[in-house]
Amino acid sequence: MSVKNACTAALLLFVAAAIVVLTVKSLRQGPRPSAVEDQRDRIIAYYFHGKVRCPTCESIETYAHEAVTGGFAAEMDDGRIEWKVVDFEQPGNEHFAKEFELAAPSVVLVELRDGARRKWKNLPEVWELVGDKPAFLDFLQKEVRTFLDESKDTPIKSETISQKDENNHENP
Repeated sequence: MSVKNACTAALLLFVAAAIVVLTVKSLRQGPRPSAVEDQRDRIIAYYFHGKVRCPTCESIETYAHEAVTGGFAAEMDDGRIEWKVVDFEQPGNEHFAKEFELAAPSVVLVELRDGARRKWKNLPEVWELVGDKPAFLDFLQKEVRTFLDESKDTPIKSETISQKDENNHENP
């Protein structure tokens, strides 16, 4: 076997191995959302937590998940509402702490319009209500309902969102 043939075989083997590795990584990540899916209007109910999770943090996540999935099943089915759990201390997720003013684990509601964040609201009150599950569920469902109602009642116009709204957590 010549050196040229050996180099060719080694390069082909390298390319084949790279293709296998990339394919396996892609399959593990699952399907990526399409550009159309990223552009659809929706409310995302996030539960942000840190690396260390106390029993209270776990209760907040459980109750918040129950409030969203139990109170908005139809809206979740049609994609108007999503539930996401994110470790904001995980590498790559640190930006959430700054963007949503997270000092501790919390529930945050985010409205997306045309693929852009229109407004958001951090709900630290969940810490005060976690000892009263019915009050917790009622509070969170009212907040989500308000977000949902405001999003369908408010048309997007360039003058709707202004620089002064930044203090109200509304983003252009």
